[in-house]
Amino acid sequence: MINAAGESVGMLFDTTPAFRTPSAMVELIEWTQKALKEKKYHPLLIIGNCLVEFLQIHPFEDGNGRLSRILTNLLLLKEGYLYMPYVSHEKLIEDNKPDYYMALRTSQKTIQADQNDITAWLSFFLTIILKQSETAVDLLSAENIEKMLSPNQLAAWQYLQKVTEATPLEIAKHAGIARPTVNQIIDKLIKLKKVERLGLGRATRYRVINAYK
Repeated sequence: MINAAGESVGMLFDTTPAFRTPSAMVELIEWTQKALKEKKYHPLLIIGNCLVEFLQIHPFEDGNGRLSRILTNLLLLKEGYLYMPYVSHEKLIEDNKPDYYMALRTSQKTIQADQNDITAWLSFFLTIILKQSETAVDLLSAENIEKMLSPNQLAAWQYLQKVTEATPLEIAKHAGIARPTVNQIIDKLIKLKKVERLGLGRATRYRVINAYK
């Protein structure tokens, strides 16, 4: 571990020996892929286990913690947790670093002792995911959605709220947006689950979801 002055203050846990790292990573990846496919356990438990094992292996000399957060986002997105891009998992970890290290240390010790009790880590990981999802729900609420949008996105969103449904050309005309930009804006609103697509091809229209469901 490194303190605020950049000085070593001790070792958090023993990592996997270098000669075992490649095979350990292969085993972890294969197990994670298989477990997620079989769906025997909840995906959040599988992802949490993958992360603590990854940090135990410690495959790189530096940057393993940051990479684990990127891996978290990737796995959660692949499992359908679409709020990940809107709330920083990295920042939540940084804001709770003492609890992060304590949970990691407690669980890593059990792995090294072949007891394999990662309850402390899973509790911390799931707490962070819960905070992330709650923050995302608040951010994506009707009161806050406009804070996330660019001027063009906001113009399209406000126009769609005034009409029952609209074609891309109508959105471009009434919102004052270049037609090629409309598709990008609509894709954004669809990902935010604020707008839905009706029809196909030239008959495609869009409407606000919350107004009808």
